Amino acid sequence: MNNFKIGIAGCLGRMGKELVSSVLQNKQTIFVGGFEKKNHPQIGEQFVKIFNLDSNLVIKDNGEEIFSVSDCIIDFTTPESTLNNIDVAIKTKTALVIGTTGLDENILKQIEDASKIIPILQSTNMSLGVNTLFNLVEHSASILDALSYDIEISETHHKHKVDAPSGTAITLGEYAAKSRKVDFNSVRNFDRTNKLNPRKEGEIGFAVTRGGEIAGEHTVSFIGKNDRIDLQHKAFNRSIFVEGAIRASIFLSQSQPGKFTMKDVINSLTT
Repeated sequence: MNNFKIGIAGCLGRMGKELVSSVLQNKQTIFVGGFEKKNHPQIGEQFVKIFNLDSNLVIKDNGEEIFSVSDCIIDFTTPESTLNNIDVAIKTKTALVIGTTGLDENILKQIEDASKIIPILQSTNMSLGVNTLFNLVEHSASILDALSYDIEISETHHKHKVDAPSGTAITLGEYAAKSRKVDFNSVRNFDRTNKLNPRKEGEIGFAVTRGGEIAGEHTVSFIGKNDRIDLQHKAFNRSIFVEGAIRASIFLSQSQPGKFTMKDVINSLTT
C-alpha cells in the first residue's frame, strides 16, 4: 500500500485542523506539513502543541516549502489564497484539491488552465452524500419539468460562513438548470427582497439561513400544483467533507494532469 504525502493549506482553520487530524490517522497518507497566511500569530509554532504528532514540524507561512515535498495539497482557504496556491502548484508540479467556495470566473479559468499542467480537483462539496444528491437532483429535474414543478433550494450553515448562497447550493441549482437545458444564470434568483413581481416560470429560487454551528443542510424542493418532492442532505459534522477531500487527494496523487471532479473519485472507488 502506498503512503501519499499530503500537505494542508490553511492548516489552522476550521476545516484545516480536521484535515490535519484525519491525514495523520489515515493509513494511506503521511502528513508532511501545513501553512497559513503570513500574518497568522501561530507561524513557527510546532504542530505537536496542537495535534498529537510525533514530529518537529512547524507551521509555515511559505506554502512553496510544503508544496515541494507533497504529492498533493488540500486547500480549504479563501479565494485569494486559492488563487496563489494554484500558481505555486503549477510551479512545483504538485496535485491540488480545492474545497474553497466563493470562487469567481477568473479563478475557475485559472483552474482550467492549471489542469493542463497538474492534476487538479475543485468541488463545492467533497461529501460523497452530497455528490449523490447532485445526481438525484439532475435526474429529478429532467423528469419534473418547469411547467409543472417549481424548484426552490434552501441551505443552512454555521454563523461563521461568509459566502451565500453556499457553493453547494449553487452547484445544486446548476445541476437542475443543466438537466432542464437552460442557462443557470438566466433562471437563478438569489434575492426576492422588496420585489413585488410574481415568481417567473422556470425560476430557481434560493433561501439562506446562517446560525449556530450547523455543518451544512441543503434541501431541493420540486413544488407542483398537487404535490411536493424534497431532496435533502444534512451534515452532522465536517468529517464527511474531510473524508471526501482525503479520498480526492489520494486519487489525484496517482493521476496524470487534468481537471477532475468528485464523480471521478467516486467512480474510482467502484472499479
